[in-house]
Amino acid sequence: MQKINRLGKLLGPVGSVAGYFIALVGIIQLFSSFLAIVLIIIGLFIGFTSFAAQVDFGNKRFRNALLLFGIIPVGKWQSIDSSMGLSVNRLNRAWRTYSSSNRSFDIADSDYRIVIVDKQVNPLADIQRVQSLEKANETLVYYSEKLGLPIVKQGS
Repeated sequence: MQKINRLGKLLGPVGSVAGYFIALVGIIQLFSSFLAIVLIIIGLFIGFTSFAAQVDFGNKRFRNALLLFGIIPVGKWQSIDSSMGLSVNRLNRAWRTYSSSNRSFDIADSDYRIVIVDKQVNPLADIQRVQSLEKANETLVYYSEKLGLPIVKQGS
């Protein structure tokens, strides 16, 4: 059984909205020029491409993938061995964009990530994104049981 977890958009929420807008402009311009297909493709790529983690429980492997156009996974599979573990990390990110009047627009995002770590407790890959610590701990136990990996406490 495989599970695919979306971790975030390629260019963040602002870039994603810009991609939707470019695709919409391309669709509108399609009636006057067939070169608008290029705008549609670029807009769909920017708007829908995202980062994801794919976990294969049956073969005990994982990969961080880039979902091109939101559907085509690209990434290298890595095997899970007994020296690895699981941990929870808190992630705080912010995106800033400026308008033409030089006003800034900030979008903050805070969540928890389930992370596969090596034996030195260095993070190897994020495998799931959750919003609360309680849900993160439940998900951590789920992955620990499914993959047979120990839970490692890590300061974040």
